[in-house]
Amino acid sequence: MKSLRSLALVVVVLNAAFAVAVNPTPFINQPLIPASVAPGGPTFTLTVNGTGFVSGSTLNWNGSPRTTTFVNASQLTATILSTDIASASTASVTVVSPTPGGGTSNVVFLTVREPAGFVSLNATSFNPQATPSGLVTGDFNHDGKQDLAVGSLRKKVAGLVIWLGNGDGTFQQRGEYQVGGTQTNSMFLATGDVNNDGNLDLIVLRGGEAAFWVLLGNGDGSFQPPAQFTVAGEVPTQAILGDFNRDGALDSVFLLINGFCIALGNGNGSFQPATCTFLKPNNHDSIVIGDFNLDGNLDIALGSTNTAGLTVALGNGDGTFRTPRAYQTGFVIAIAAADFNSDGKLDLATIGAGRNSVKILLGDGDGNFTQFSSVAAGSSPGFITTGDLNGDGKLDLITGNAAFDAVSISVILGNGDGTFQNHNDFGGSKVSSLVLADFNNDGRLDVATSSATKQAVIISTQDNGTVVSLSPGKLQFPTELVDNVSDPRIVRLTNTGTSAINISKVQIDSSFSQLNNCHTVQPAGFCRIAVFFTPTQPGELLGYVTVSDTGGGSPQRVALAGTGTVVSFSPSQIDFGNLQVGKFSAPEKVTLTNEGTGTLSIKGIAISGDNASDFSQVNACPGQLTAGASCTITVIFHPQAQGLRTAAIEVNDDGGGSPQKVPLTGTGT
Repeated sequence: MKSLRSLALVVVVLNAAFAVAVNPTPFINQPLIPASVAPGGPTFTLTVNGTGFVSGSTLNWNGSPRTTTFVNASQLTATILSTDIASASTASVTVVSPTPGGGTSNVVFLTVREPAGFVSLNATSFNPQATPSGLVTGDFNHDGKQDLAVGSLRKKVAGLVIWLGNGDGTFQQRGEYQVGGTQTNSMFLATGDVNNDGNLDLIVLRGGEAAFWVLLGNGDGSFQPPAQFTVAGEVPTQAILGDFNRDGALDSVFLLINGFCIALGNGNGSFQPATCTFLKPNNHDSIVIGDFNLDGNLDIALGSTNTAGLTVALGNGDGTFRTPRAYQTGFVIAIAAADFNSDGKLDLATIGAGRNSVKILLGDGDGNFTQFSSVAAGSSPGFITTGDLNGDGKLDLITGNAAFDAVSISVILGNGDGTFQNHNDFGGSKVSSLVLADFNNDGRLDVATSSATKQAVIISTQDNGTVVSLSPGKLQFPTELVDNVSDPRIVRLTNTGTSAINISKVQIDSSFSQLNNCHTVQPAGFCRIAVFFTPTQPGELLGYVTVSDTGGGSPQRVALAGTGTVVSFSPSQIDFGNLQVGKFSAPEKVTLTNEGTGTLSIKGIAISGDNASDFSQVNACPGQLTAGASCTITVIFHPQAQGLRTAAIEVNDDGGGSPQKVPLTGTGT
């Protein structure tokens, strides 16, 4: 019996000694080196930095292996043939590691294009016939063209719609899938190969639900029915896929408002029960992953709208994390991770709530971050991603903006040292999600956004730039009476190119009107668009004048804004002239009229301004002024000092444009 026990012990020891190591699923950082190359160039060496590389890992160029050299667990090099870059295109670069474990990394794009000093985007859109919420891109049917998965919120049901790319920037619907039960208010999507069959799968989150859904891809653009998994009673808001326990199966990290959870993948499309880490204070809004301390394990960075702002949790390589570290960076609502200063260490680009700027935090390779620079962005940015948009080999920033304005996308070109140039803005609509890919395969990265307000998916493809200059870029009209026509404001359209352009259409939104002489504009020539504010209701009114033309980058837009009111004053201003200090002027009367069709509520009338004490008013205006009725405000000037004295009658009401003002001037002698 003793000998049998000894033999069993020997077998156990031998099994442990000869246990086969499992290869992790690799992860690629941005940028590739180089990030872009010109078409028609020679064979070159591509360097890929990342995490989880092993001897035997192979770099794939559009799914085909290239001769690869293993440098270390964080770096590979590969030979890219001249035939790979013979013409303009965009390559999908992945790293594939062998079994046991192993698998395919995330995709990073390498553009084959001529470099440019600018980026110009031309927006088109399609209606997904539902409110889009959540957007992710990938080649779901293996045809080399980028497709889209769009979260779809209908009247009674939330679903997922697959749009297959045609390779020219347009899409065709492939299928629709109901996810969960009744309608939700938001959705979030992530993609990766969670069952290691070579096809992209989808992870779906539904707003307000303590669960996630997995749709396994069939490789032809269709997906299997959703499978539901719970998240430990917590409500996830975002998800990212990565191999956090280095077993060759993708895991999913979920962002919570009060922390994060991780569900380890089994490699067959199913997941183990999630374990969660709770953080204080709460209000976490964003999450990114990467190997921030260069130990070969994936880490997490979270952004929140609390005093900490940024929290970093370093991974242990077994699906657990060290004690998170908080950074006092100010509010963070969106993050992108990449090497922005070309030192081989991951950095972070963060957007703060209510701040029209992006902060760059440089990583030191030990998991620590220090704020390095800040750059202005567009109006109310809420989303951020990164890629080399202009083909100069340096990472740029792209933000999706959440304000109702002429700006929906801002492109911020990078200098390669952690600093960035001034932002360039492009029109569209309020952004609810944003992804980056080359949708027409011309070697230039494009931007896809979803807009819940417009109920559209907007594809902003790069073009050769526009020669059309519109000045000014925005018009702000003075407050105007409802059903009246303002004085015109002129938009000048100039052809800065070397050949004639044709203007096919000038459109304008309601509450505004336009007249123009724009047809064919010769080089260095110009035409004029006269814009009028024609409010039909009180309150702040917004719109655009939109020009469609052959000058590139069409359509171009000028944002319009004005306030309609039903309150009129006669006279509209008063000048009391010269009056000795300490004396009282003769009274002047201002008639306030309700020009609307309903009752006007007057909340208060007062004198305001730097010299308000030099003027007095009494009025006979009731709290409610019926349609068409008037009341009188009497004003007296009594200068307290010599010189020009200015103030205004200020009326607070619900007639639009409140407070309305009647300027008052007089000179003390």
